[in-house]
Amino acid sequence: MKTAISLVDRGQIDSGRQLLHELLDTYPDDPVILGTLGSISLNEGEYARAEELLNRALEVEPGFYPALVNKGILYVNLGDIEGAIPLYTRAIELNPRYVEAYSNRGNARALLGHTEEALEDYKSALAIQPGFADAHYNMAYTFTRMGKIEDALESVEHAVVLNPAHRSAWELKLSLHLERGENDAAEVARARIKRIEKTVD
Repeated sequence: MKTAISLVDRGQIDSGRQLLHELLDTYPDDPVILGTLGSISLNEGEYARAEELLNRALEVEPGFYPALVNKGILYVNLGDIEGAIPLYTRAIELNPRYVEAYSNRGNARALLGHTEEALEDYKSALAIQPGFADAHYNMAYTFTRMGKIEDALESVEHAVVLNPAHRSAWELKLSLHLERGENDAAEVARARIKRIEKTVD
């Protein structure tokens, strides 16, 4: 199983999925296998399949917090943002150090306009894992929506330092510099985005 999950983590999705399906034939009620396959389906936009797999994982192990977070992400993608928040909260109750749960709950709260609560969630995530680039980016995006441009720039700078390939963070950084008329800094961000695009292609 570790090999299959390692393949998925390294981006070798097809190979990892094939191995997970083979394992599922032997271990049909394993929540990790079910949850990982559900996560793959979620990322590929196969929402019905993702929901089926995540529900099966949670039926076997109701306290399997990664599946709770992925189900929350699924709900957000389907437009049920309010329904996602209790799933993230339950994941946090089960594992108070699960930074992805805080960050995703923050995203959901931000989408609902609860920006102060969202910021508290990002701060909680960063208190546990200061190097969590996505939480810095999410915080920057929320500050932008609040019109707090200085705070947004500070947060997005942390994100790009921690993850220089974070395209969304560079795009936000570009827009913030353009808004402030900082053309030289904007050109640096634009050049970095082009380099990231070439790497992805």
